[in-house]
Amino acid sequence: MAEQTALKNSTSASENDTTEKYLTFFIEGQLFAIPSSQVVEIIRMQPITFIPKLPPYVIGVINLRGKIVPLLDIRLKFNKDPKEYDDHTSIIVAETGDLSIGFIVDSVNDVTNVSKNQISDTPRFARDTTNHYVKGIATLNENAVMLLDIAKILSEGEEVQLPVK
Repeated sequence: MAEQTALKNSTSASENDTTEKYLTFFIEGQLFAIPSSQVVEIIRMQPITFIPKLPPYVIGVINLRGKIVPLLDIRLKFNKDPKEYDDHTSIIVAETGDLSIGFIVDSVNDVTNVSKNQISDTPRFARDTTNHYVKGIATLNENAVMLLDIAKILSEGEEVQLPVK
């Protein structure tokens, strides 16, 4: 009887504790995550077509089965030093709204469930200063994981505008 009550209580607690799947990846040894619901696919590096007059972190575009996808190097967007692409470098093709974009990351980790109680608010560093790209910090296996907001990464006044044919 006590086991049934304990089981019922743990079931109720888990029903109230919403979880969401996140794709985790590394940039310079730091773990980041984006909602897996926004991930279309993960691919290896492809031949990149350079397009002039774009911000330095917009590397160019790839042709993904007939669809042109702009590539954004997350390392460069986050003001990290450039790194030569290797066998671990991956492109995460994600969608936000009607925009598809490829994020170049050092390596992809895995897909993991993150519950709301594992997420802390982004700390404020000064009175009106927050990191707009990070919507929360999750603790997974004692590691801090930065939960990124794709829309904010793309909307910092530098939205990727490709030339129209």
